[in-house]
Amino acid sequence: NLIHIYLESMETTYALEKDGGNSKENLVPFLTKLTKENISFSNTDKIGGARIINGTGWTTGGIVGSECGIPLLFPLGHKFCKENVPFLKNIKGLGDVLEQDGYHQVFMIGSDAAFGGRKSYYLQHGHYEVEDINQIKREGKLEKDYHEFWGFEDDKLFEFAKEKLLELSKENKPFNFTMLTVDTHHPYGYQSKTCKNKFKASLSNSIYHMNELLQDFMEWLKQQDFYEDTVIVIQGDHISMAAEYIHKTYDKKYKRRVWNVFIHAQNHTNHTKNRDFTTFDLYPTILASLGYKVDRAGLGTNLFSSEKTITERMNAKTFNKELTKKSDFYRSLL
Repeated sequence: NLIHIYLESMETTYALEKDGGNSKENLVPFLTKLTKENISFSNTDKIGGARIINGTGWTTGGIVGSECGIPLLFPLGHKFCKENVPFLKNIKGLGDVLEQDGYHQVFMIGSDAAFGGRKSYYLQHGHYEVEDINQIKREGKLEKDYHEFWGFEDDKLFEFAKEKLLELSKENKPFNFTMLTVDTHHPYGYQSKTCKNKFKASLSNSIYHMNELLQDFMEWLKQQDFYEDTVIVIQGDHISMAAEYIHKTYDKKYKRRVWNVFIHAQNHTNHTKNRDFTTFDLYPTILASLGYKVDRAGLGTNLFSSEKTITERMNAKTFNKELTKKSDFYRSLL
């Protein structure tokens, strides 16, 4: 099985300086511990992560980059973000591969999945069940007029996730359960009733609370009989867009990267540190963590392999510039 957890705007900046981050406040103690105990790819010899590249710095772009190995080089208002419009019809992504191999796939999110084309993407690339705020209300788990922040808070998201995972675990087929949190969204995050007021900045409190929710969820997972047979991938969808918070709180010279952790990966490597990679590289790496034999997929390179990533072979600025050039091939993929 695969449990793929996207943590909204989760970047390595939030780790303590001694662990590889740039924070003087211990915002993510559990996530830090989990990362050290498992496989995590880094751009340094401590905790680090994936470089953001053109077309991957927003949620849908970050998801598609991590699951298809290509950028989304169009704005939120583009026709591809609307329902019932073909979305990357000539691309074979993670969901397409797993659907072909019989996985039951679910995408769970606390907001309206149609925003930014996320619903179209998941329906068209793997026929996922989309469990967003609208579907949760249809199932009677929330009142019809319920609305907090973007939809419903992460406290509820993790509880709904537990319920769905128990359902999936009873089926006689592997599952891919993908979820996306939201409470750490810019500019100030969301503070639920259970969120502790430990820090001066509200977003810092939201990050710390997300860490607590993740800890509770992981401890619950360990008690389930499907835990050992499940690969768990935890990553940020992109780095934070909370410009004021980042600039006031952290060093501008720090190299901000997208967090990643692989638990129960079916592949191993001694080359996890001092890597230069992008979220494109997470696509084949996730496949490899499930036991697939793949060196490259899209613009991504399997980080478990001996192959160099594109940004280890090419200057990242040059790569970024190349991505923005007009490409008839890219247009054909759309």
